[in-house]
This record gives sequence, structure tokens and C-alpha cells, in this order.
Amino acid sequence: MKIITTHKNSDFDALASLVAANVIYPEARAVLPTSINENLKAFLSIHKDLFNLYSPKEITIDHVNTLILVDTHSWGRLEGMKALKDKEDLNVIIWDHHMQGDIRGETENIRETGATVTMLIQEIEKQRKLITPIQATLFLMGLYEDTGNLTFPSTLSEDAHAAGFLLDRKADLYI
Repeated sequence: MKIITTHKNSDFDALASLVAANVIYPEARAVLPTSINENLKAFLSIHKDLFNLYSPKEITIDHVNTLILVDTHSWGRLEGMKALKDKEDLNVIIWDHHMQGDIRGETENIRETGATVTMLIQEIEKQRKLITPIQATLFLMGLYEDTGNLTFPSTLSEDAHAAGFLLDRKADLYI
């Protein structure tokens, strides 16, 4: 079984990256930690049914052979995944814009960008994957949150390009 997960106290970039990774890896289960930020709780109270999300308790860890991490690559920031730390033959794929972490992967997409979702949007664009307007909206929310609406000094031109790509895909600025 392949799973995608993100950090505890998830924010919009974490959720957006989780859902975007699920577009790239549709066979994987998207596992959202139970501890999430308040603004994310409010969003999911309205839109949760639009995303196919699992809780860590719904996953049988022994069946996991591929772990896809987004917006983190630190064991201490994961919820319910400790048993995977010493699992042999675990394939790990990382998508993260944080440079510090203690997990190594067979595939590591770790680089400085304003938001992790930016890297995943680039991959979605490269693979010509289709996304829905609500996915584009969520991805833009994650991008805007981690870049301060593209105003933080950590914002790169690729973040702005990703925002334009999402607006072209009918991201809703009113949400």
C-alpha cells in the first residue's frame, strides 16, 4: 500500500500538498493527521467530502510499502507513522521545501520554494494532469498561506508562476 502524509498541526500548504501529491500518485491513500490548524478545520468542515482523505487510524501500517511525505521529512512531525521508521524495504518519496529533516528517501524533491505545493504544481503541470477548480483553489490557499500572498522574502518566481497556473485552472479567490 502507498500512503501520502504530512506533518502534525497541518496548515493549508500541508493539505494542499497532500491533495496535489494524490493527483500525482492516484493509487496512494492521502492520510491527514488528526491535529490540524483551526483555519484548516473550518475549511474542511465545509469541503471535506470533496477530498478522499484518511486518518492515521484507518491505515494498517504493516501493509505500507511506500511512504510519500509532503511538507516535512522529519519523523517527529509525523502522526501514527513511528512503526515505519525501522521498516525494511520501505520506499520513501519526499516533497518538501524545508531543508532540515531526518528522513532520507529514494526520491527526494527537497528545495527552497515559498511553499511545498509549488513543487507539486510544477509536477502536475509537467505531467499534464487535470485538476478541478476546488483543487486549484485549495492549492492556491496553501501557496498563499506559506508565501504571505506572494509577499514573503522566501517567495520565488516559480511560486508566482504556480499561482498563475492555478488561476488559469479556475482557482476561486472568493473562497
